[in-house]
Order: sequence, then C-alpha cells, then structure tokens
Amino acid sequence: MRITETRLTPSRLELIRPLRTARATYTLREGFLVHLVDEEGRVGQGEAMPLVEFGTESLSVCQQVLHSHLRGLREQNLADNLDAIEDAFALPSQGPGQGRALRLRPSEEVPHAPAADHAVEMALLDLLSQRREIPLCRLLDRAARQEVLVNALLTAEEPQELAEEARKAVAEGYKTLKLKVAGRPLDEDEARVRAVRQAVGPDVNIRLDANGGWTETEAVHAVDRLGWYGLELCEQPVPPQELRALWRLQRRAPFPLAADEALASPEAIPVLLGLAGGMPAARAFVLKPMVLGGLLPALMFARQAASIGLEAFVTSAMDGVVSRAGAAHLAAALPSGRLASGLGVGSLFVREEPSEHPFRPVQGRIRLPDVPGLGLSP
Repeated sequence: MRITETRLTPSRLELIRPLRTARATYTLREGFLVHLVDEEGRVGQGEAMPLVEFGTESLSVCQQVLHSHLRGLREQNLADNLDAIEDAFALPSQGPGQGRALRLRPSEEVPHAPAADHAVEMALLDLLSQRREIPLCRLLDRAARQEVLVNALLTAEEPQELAEEARKAVAEGYKTLKLKVAGRPLDEDEARVRAVRQAVGPDVNIRLDANGGWTETEAVHAVDRLGWYGLELCEQPVPPQELRALWRLQRRAPFPLAADEALASPEAIPVLLGLAGGMPAARAFVLKPMVLGGLLPALMFARQAASIGLEAFVTSAMDGVVSRAGAAHLAAALPSGRLASGLGVGSLFVREEPSEHPFRPVQGRIRLPDVPGLGLSP
C-alpha cells in the first residue's frame, strides 16, 4: 500500500462528571485523530489520547511525534502484510529515554511516545485489514472471537449512589462491575465495596482498581479486609515501580492481582512474567494499547503471558471510540476472552463521538462488526 495523504485532527472529550482515581481526577480527555489514505482512497483511522499518569507522553510531545511519523509516511510504499507494519517501527536504540522510531522517516531523535505510535500503527492496521477485506481482529488472529465481554465502570463516590449504579448496570446485562479504590480511607472503600456487593448479590463479578494508590502496608490491610467480598481481582494495588511488593502481596491475596501501570516500563516485564527467576509478580495483566504503544505490542505480550498460564484483558485509557474500537478488536484476538475488558466508557462522556456506532456495549458485550477493517466510518 502507498500512503497518499495524511491528516491529523485535534479531539476533545468532556466527562459527564469528574472521574476520581488514586492518581488524578479527570474532567476531560484530549488527543488527536489520525487518518491515512491509500492510493485507492481507503481511509485508515487511529487515535492518540495520551495519559501521562499511566506512562505516556504529554499532549505536546504526542503532537510533535505524530507530525514526525506522518511526514515519514507520506508517499511511502509498504508491503501488504503485518510484518511490514511491525518492521516500520524500530525498537529503542538510544537508551531508556527513546521511544519506537518510525523507520520510514528521516533519522532523528524520538521521545518516548506510545500514544502517538499507537495511533499511527492502528491506522496502518485498519488500512491493511480493509485491503485484505477482513475485520481487523482476524488480521490479528484468524481465530478471533466475534464478541467481547465488557465490564461496567462505576463512577459514583457515595455507597448509596454506587449501589444504585451497580443495580442499573446489572439490569443492563453486565456481569462484571469495576470501581476505583484507594486515595481515601480504607473504611470508606470498604463501605463502597460492601454496598455494591449487597446490591448485586454473590453472582456478579466485582473488580477493583487501586491505580497504584496504596503503599504495601495499606495494600496488605486492604486485601485482608476487602477479600471478604468475593472479589474477581484488583488492578495495580501498589505503585507500579514496586514490583517486589506486588509479588509479596500476590502471595497472600485470596484473589488475583493484575498489573496495569507497571506494564508501561519495559524493564518490569521480565519480573512481572517471572522470566527473571521465581514466580510471576501478578496473575493477570491489564493491556492498554495506548500505553503499550499499539495493538501489536499488546498482543505479543498477551501471547507471552498465556504461554505460562497467565491471563490478560484489555482496557481503554478513557479514550475515544476509534481507540476503543481498536481495543475491542485486540480483545477479540487475545488467547483468552474469559476476563471482561474495560471498554464500556463511552457513556462517561458528555457527547459520545458519533451518535450511533457498533462499539457501544449491549447487555455487557460488544459484538464486532463483520466488515473489513476497524468497522467505523471515517
């Protein structure tokens, strides 16, 4: 394929109400939409919505690297295969401060910019799967599933509001509920978790996300107390750099712990997977393609984890429908679809991107469109 035109458009999404995590409180998300046009007029779409607190570049660096990537792609010819897209991105070669470098553009220093890489890679994958006349998920894996389980993200603060939100989500068909914890006294979090469990009964999965907001001592207390409520798992209970603390905590937790922000550091991967000797530091992994630099690096990690018996699931970085569509295709291509993915966040925004699109969850599932490419009109 030959890239004949590139377009970069700013995007902005406002949240209906602030979303509080242990790391920050979010009221809006900003980023860029990427469009790549091939010689036959097909349009490939990608999205970059950096999330600095999770390990991506800043908005300004993202824009800088996107412009650089797009300059390198214009009028370039790529073979119509996955290898060509993988080979287009070089691994870091100038130390830990450097990101993936697009081989197709003039040599220059490239800051670490996984969100920018993600956007360009997704647009190329969208184009390639359109050219192959297959859905993007089947480009990633021929045996990809047709639908993806999705969890509901509960955003209320007070226990009574959380309970009502949980009941509504279950009535809509969700089997897995997720709520943010940490950043507040444990007594408050326990009251919130208790309210949700009492509201939905024992058969609904409850998943927690601490966003690295507990110290190891706090996490030990939280695991001991919150474990009584029959949790499915807890995402990133301790700070991402504290891998030994995560390892120790997983040894005593009565439910799986999932590494999330820790995946942003390449140096952590061998420890997380147990490849450096010893047992893995977690039993599950949260794949954010925006943070990992694209769908292909995320899929490669998931396959590596599955080869040693560990689970992975996909979540968004509170981003737009283009990114969520790509993440849904990735989720469908994972070795296992047992754990629900966190892709049902469109309802959190004041105005969701198009009024209708196929990636809105229905009864706790996203059914992927059986059309070539990403499945979204430009």
